[in-house]
Amino acid sequence: MSEPTQPETKELVLGKGRQGWGAEDMPPPEKAGLIQTRWDKCVGCGACEVACAMFHYGVLNRELSRIRIFRYQLPLPKSVQNVCCQCTEEERECQKACPLDPPVIHYDEEKLHMTVDMDRCLGSSCAECAAACPAEVPRFYPEFHDHSMVCDLCERDGVRKPQCVEICPHHALEFMRPQFPPHLERIHPDDKAEYLSKRLYPLPKDKVQHPPEDIWGE
Repeated sequence: MSEPTQPETKELVLGKGRQGWGAEDMPPPEKAGLIQTRWDKCVGCGACEVACAMFHYGVLNRELSRIRIFRYQLPLPKSVQNVCCQCTEEERECQKACPLDPPVIHYDEEKLHMTVDMDRCLGSSCAECAAACPAEVPRFYPEFHDHSMVCDLCERDGVRKPQCVEICPHHALEFMRPQFPPHLERIHPDDKAEYLSKRLYPLPKDKVQHPPEDIWGE
């Protein structure tokens, strides 16, 4: 399948006429920035995935999104976002793991986000970047194209305006400069869900109330 041409950015950017991001029109970071996820606020609607795919490829296909929503039963239903947190150089495991020199996946110091050389990427047959990332953020979708996908903060012509942040109805994503050590953003969503379960449902799993059909049968 041939890859579609890049859609016109001006038709996809939400909040036309605004200078910042979010409902409050907050100013974007002047230097390094990341998408800070609010695990407690995510409801799993998937709007962020749709907005990401639409911005980058002009199609409604969540498989082409660089941000992913993982849904769990904790036993309470809960969703967790997974997106690149633009790691610092010493923690950039994807870049270190790339077998090519220079690395296909790397942080662009001028554009201030991770980027992928699509022409040189070895694709899913390699996938060393995904295996090295603690959160398994880089993804592949060989049915459409076979190169690593990672968040580029929806940057176009030097302007970073993450569409997932713009569209999130519950403000569960924030575009901000690094303010906290990103170690909690670099863990796998499964681990995030485990931490959330202790906060949202603190009873141990063997003390959770079982539904009647599990106790007395059908």
